[in-house]
Amino acid sequence: MKDDPLFRRIRQHAEKRLRFSETQSDKARVEQLKEFLHLENLMIRRYHEKGDSGLRVARARAVIMDVLIQSLHEYALKLSKDFLAKPKPMALFATGGFGRGELCPHSDLDLMFLYPKSASGKPLETLKEIMTREILYPLWDLGLKVGHSSRSILETLEESKKDIRTKNALLDSRFLSGDKSVAENFLQKFAKSCIRKNREQYLRKIIAGQVERRKQKGETVFLQTPDVKNGTGGLRDYQAILWMAKVRYGDKGLDGLIDRKLVSASEAKTFKESYSFLLRVRNELHFGSKRPNDVLHLEKQPEIAQGLGFEQEDIFERVEAFMGEYYSRTRSIRQTSEGLEALLAPKDEKQGLFNRFVGFLSPKSSRQAKEMDGFLLSDGILEALHPKVLDEDPERILRVFRHSQKHHAKLAPSLRGLIRNRLSIIDGELITKPSANVTFRSILQELGSVAPTLYSMHELGVLGRFVPEFERLTCKVQHELYHRYTADAHIIQCIRELDKIFQDEESNGRPYHEIIRRTDVPALLYLMLFLHDLGKDEGPKGHCERGERIAGNLLQRLAVPSEMHERVLFVVKNHLEMVRYFLKYDLEDSEVIDAFAGLVGSEQRLCYLYVHSYCDAKGTSPELWNDHKDELHHQLFTATLRTLRGRPARRNPETLRSSYRELKVDQLTKNEISEQLDLFPDRYFAHAFGEEVALHLSMTERFSKASEGTRNGIQPAPIVEWRDDLRRSLTIVHVLTTDRERLFEKLAGAFAICGMNILSARAFTRLDGLAIDVFFIEKDFLAAKEKEERSRETLEQTLRDVLEGKSSPEQLIMERIRKLERRQTYSTNDKLGATIAPKVDLYRDVVIGRTIVEVSAADRPGLLHLIAKNISSCGLNITFARIATEHGVATDIFHVETSAPKETYSPARYLELRERLGKALVEGSFQVEV
Repeated sequence: MKDDPLFRRIRQHAEKRLRFSETQSDKARVEQLKEFLHLENLMIRRYHEKGDSGLRVARARAVIMDVLIQSLHEYALKLSKDFLAKPKPMALFATGGFGRGELCPHSDLDLMFLYPKSASGKPLETLKEIMTREILYPLWDLGLKVGHSSRSILETLEESKKDIRTKNALLDSRFLSGDKSVAENFLQKFAKSCIRKNREQYLRKIIAGQVERRKQKGETVFLQTPDVKNGTGGLRDYQAILWMAKVRYGDKGLDGLIDRKLVSASEAKTFKESYSFLLRVRNELHFGSKRPNDVLHLEKQPEIAQGLGFEQEDIFERVEAFMGEYYSRTRSIRQTSEGLEALLAPKDEKQGLFNRFVGFLSPKSSRQAKEMDGFLLSDGILEALHPKVLDEDPERILRVFRHSQKHHAKLAPSLRGLIRNRLSIIDGELITKPSANVTFRSILQELGSVAPTLYSMHELGVLGRFVPEFERLTCKVQHELYHRYTADAHIIQCIRELDKIFQDEESNGRPYHEIIRRTDVPALLYLMLFLHDLGKDEGPKGHCERGERIAGNLLQRLAVPSEMHERVLFVVKNHLEMVRYFLKYDLEDSEVIDAFAGLVGSEQRLCYLYVHSYCDAKGTSPELWNDHKDELHHQLFTATLRTLRGRPARRNPETLRSSYRELKVDQLTKNEISEQLDLFPDRYFAHAFGEEVALHLSMTERFSKASEGTRNGIQPAPIVEWRDDLRRSLTIVHVLTTDRERLFEKLAGAFAICGMNILSARAFTRLDGLAIDVFFIEKDFLAAKEKEERSRETLEQTLRDVLEGKSSPEQLIMERIRKLERRQTYSTNDKLGATIAPKVDLYRDVVIGRTIVEVSAADRPGLLHLIAKNISSCGLNITFARIATEHGVATDIFHVETSAPKETYSPARYLELRERLGKALVEGSFQVEV
């Protein structure tokens, strides 16, 4: 691209503007450089904004730095003649990205000052000092980040042998200015001693670096906040292929790989265009930031999309369009780069690379070559016997994946290319052919190894062609709070989780392995997971019902036995219900369990739904599942199973009250225990168990004694008890005090002030006016014992201060918010300014007879306190709360009832609460900013 008119224009500008005089002051020369750089940066930004390719803009930036540094070097050499009788020859190199001739706005400048072996002593030190003063100092004054080294040729070669990063940077090195003979001497010696001499070892190190980098960055292109430079399918994948090509063949660029038929011209064109697109994204990221940043943070995606010309008015549609394009490009880079890595690798590395190239499982190599169905299986690799193998029998395009799966084999690059080029044979006739559908069903029945095969089919375009309903999800962004992957990747990731269960890879998955084995057809869950989200082709809203219709049609086409249809369709339609129940309802409430058991209807359905819910959550985001959720999930499963087996979860309050009369509690007689139990409401016994009842009776006795010592009606301090539940990874805080107006609100405020995260809560009031509130809070396992004790003491003191009116929860919460805002990664100015308004739903659940308030809003200290305050102000009490926070958004559930027990349900009162709470959340800025 040397003849590009843009680059000629930059050089012409430099000839006019970068003429330095010895009479100039250093300050004047820096101002001259600043003016040149400012004007050229404005110019390339205009080219970027009008839509020029990322590669052209990055190269233009490199040309700007070329001419600037060449001018400084020329001036430095001129000055050196005044200080040195005979200036020593030296060469100036650009290395790394600068050496490739590709610089984004905040890219580092990597320079190497290269001196011959003969240069030494005082003249060399003087020359180095001049170079530093006249080149590096001005670059630093311009605010540029410069990486530099000053070495002899021998020192440079020795350093490159020690450090793979140095060697890779030198592999991209480019002569900028100085003595050409020094430069040529270095390049010849570097090629001989560092590339050709240790070629195989060098290739192994490059491959190892690639594998490790991808592992660190997530091993998938479908991440919600991807790294443009180092992520899988990112810029580094492309660059590493050029390194390997140069090491293997001495080639620069893709042309040599095309000539050697390792990649087709069309594939190379797509590869390069995708790389250029990522450079354009990175340029936009850098132009919009004051510092280097290569991660597409959620906060920045709307702004980046707009800057790149995605003009959808709806902010989420704009982001989905942009990220869909991004995923498509990175997937193309990943496919091509990993295929070429396998071809360019040393012979002893090829098998391992083929394994990583396609699958998640380690293949079992087949040592003897074997012909089967038009293919050759040799050393765990499947190849086509001839180019027309798929045309002879189109069903082979499906059977080849079944062979691969069954024999733990990988597809040779040539076979992969053949499949990509013959996708057109998957037509309407093949899709509806019974034998082809039998093959596909067989793939979905191979316990423990389904995901790698589906992944390979999807990667090569076969899965979407054979199942058009799946194709509509390809690269479809689920720009929701919880989803880490695109819709298509999510489905395969869910299936990957089921593979892990059958392989018994993780201890967390072992209970699910036992449960799924109880079903009549364990492999049927693969089909359920494959079908469950196909309804998202039109978005997440209503996707369960749409998915049921789509699944019904597919079950017919796939010829799945009719007796299995009902349970598959049930799980597809209700796959969100189990999570909804354990997050929204009180699982100690027998009516909740009865309602869920009525929905499920059978043990088989329950087992499928239980394991499906786990795989769905884990396949949504690895961070979405935790021990607390797993415990709630299991609690709902076991309670429902008991009910379905005729052992209902319903607990008779009077029977339980009578059984607890035999409890032994210190300092309480049996008569006193009996009298105390009569004061507890019936609802209490649906939740509390023997140990907890005994604890509350003991707390009541201590509170009564404390009350006897108070004067003038002053209330004693609340009784607080802490219990760590390691099984559920949480801490239970029991608080007993006299009931009063807005008690739950004040307690919630105290927890917010102390920064403790509430997971759920229950509240009861006895007939004598004593209130028992139980809070389940997140346990900090990393905190030292002394710190944990201080936190508990702080909370208890805060509770006393708040209840006695000595401190205002609102004021202390605002102080905490201000402290947290100072630590934020992005200020408000860094965000686009669009917001998602908080959502308030309020309804009467007629199935379980509860009034429920659902709030979704941006999480911040005091949210629970604000909600509780508004609920109290409407004359309502919170009896149960389930608190959940994911990705900075709180989804809180409250069961409420009127303060007066005999007061009937009043729609007007709840309408008032909805309006009041919605207004309070907006005014309090509990909105999700994007």
